[in-house]
Amino acid sequence: MKKIFLGIILIAGIGVLSGCMVTEDYDEYERKQFRSTDEISEIIVKDSSTNYSLQISDTEELLVEYSDSATESWYDINVADGVLDIEKTRGTVGVEENSVIITLPEKEYKNISIETSNGDIDFENILSEKYKCFVENGDITGTLNGNEKNYLIVVKAKNGDSNIKDHVIESPKTIKFNVENGDVNVDFSDNVK
Repeated sequence: MKKIFLGIILIAGIGVLSGCMVTEDYDEYERKQFRSTDEISEIIVKDSSTNYSLQISDTEELLVEYSDSATESWYDINVADGVLDIEKTRGTVGVEENSVIITLPEKEYKNISIETSNGDIDFENILSEKYKCFVENGDITGTLNGNEKNYLIVVKAKNGDSNIKDHVIESPKTIKFNVENGDVNVDFSDNVK
């Protein structure tokens, strides 16, 4: 009876261990592009473990460059009703080039909202009426077009530093940056002389 019981435990243990060894192979990914000429006024991103860079271009085309599986997509990216929506639908642990670069036509946007758990957000001369960004582990950096004095600003850098401070005014223009573990280091183009 003991031998049967030990045999069952041994077989179950091997089954559990072999199940632990079966993992998804994230080495098979490639850089992809999403392009659109649709008019957009808002960008909404929900992601994890990814760096984001937003930059402007002198073209009228939106370009999103990202790493994705060669066989089964990790991202749902679409443009509808003036909103660019990017959502990661699967994890991407182990992907070396895990960044998303969004190249936007140069104009003022209504809203830019980015949420990512482990990654940085970098702005390169972007202009928006509203910014709402949350990073659990990472930094928010770069240059925003505009003047800091025109924005209602609420910044939380729980375990880090921020070079911009809260600026409480009545304004339709808002900046809400929340960083759990990291820094906020953002400049404004109208402030740079």
